[in-house]
Amino acid sequence: MVGNADYTVIIGLCTHLGCIPSWAPSTMQFKCACHGGEFDASGVNTFGPPPRPMDIPPFKIEGTKLVLGEEGPEYKKLVAKA
Repeated sequence: MVGNADYTVIIGLCTHLGCIPSWAPSTMQFKCACHGGEFDASGVNTFGPPPRPMDIPPFKIEGTKLVLGEEGPEYKKLVAKA
């Protein structure tokens, strides 16, 4: 959460073969047209051949600003869980 806003920070590539999944707002899922993989709104694989969740790029939160490319405590906490 940054301020009062929630964000999902992921690299939008299917972890099966690198296709670009599309967002399906009606089901709140990312769906990959290449081989039928599905990911939830957080990028976690839920169906099909993707072997793992989508990757999370390094990020940090500075007040109400989301900074990509730098490892902040929020990022380190997510990586430690994996």
